[in-house]
Amino acid sequence: MKFTIHLFQGRSLAGQVALACMLLAPTGAFGTDANGNEFALSLAEAKTPQVRTQVLDGALGRAHFFRYLRVMSCREGETNGYPFVDLTTLEPSSGMTVGFTVVKSMSLAVLKEDPATRIGDALAVTGKVGSADPVKRLIRLDPVIVRYKDRLAPKDGQELVSERQSSGIVYSFTGGKVAVNVSKRDEDLLKYETQILAERGKEGWAQFLVDEIGKRDSAEKTRRDKLGIYRQEKTPAAGDGSPRPVQTVITGDED
Repeated sequence: MKFTIHLFQGRSLAGQVALACMLLAPTGAFGTDANGNEFALSLAEAKTPQVRTQVLDGALGRAHFFRYLRVMSCREGETNGYPFVDLTTLEPSSGMTVGFTVVKSMSLAVLKEDPATRIGDALAVTGKVGSADPVKRLIRLDPVIVRYKDRLAPKDGQELVSERQSSGIVYSFTGGKVAVNVSKRDEDLLKYETQILAERGKEGWAQFLVDEIGKRDSAEKTRRDKLGIYRQEKTPAAGDGSPRPVQTVITGDED
């Protein structure tokens, strides 16, 4: 999957983002959601109260997909054992502040994957517009899902999904009994294709991919489990009656 983004030369960053969002909106990976950057720009540029009301009425309570959000502040905390990260970000085409609190475990994992998200980085998120204040230039999303770590501005030229998401598919093999998709993360496995096909055939190549990807998925889960993204409960330790932290998966918390 790829998107074509062009005609950026000579445009301001706001113009680049606005054009990129217009081009990406119909065919983006999360195209079922409304375009958040476009909403922010429309709200910021509304000329009359009537137009502003129309923009808000069409957005409140609806999921929007935002790109290029620059992290301006990042605060970690915990509520009743549940970890969270509260962020304020800047939407570049409109200059609006977009604020949200991340509580979903998989979204927290995206923020904490090495290198951990910090001020100045960019994010792509999907969030429901909970409130918006054009005077304070503030949009609040609740709830929110962090999709991936993004670039700060649109790329001039073709943009592949795999360039911005390690889960982006770069190769598919359907020659065996089981179809296998290889993501950007596992692209290095493809260097063995000629060798494995020669030694084991199509079924052997498919099984090799399945086995190696499975190992990496397991290792990635182990790494996530060490990030402190799950609820910390206090339960009695066997034999001594003293409390100890225990990790539990938040029910219904898959993104």
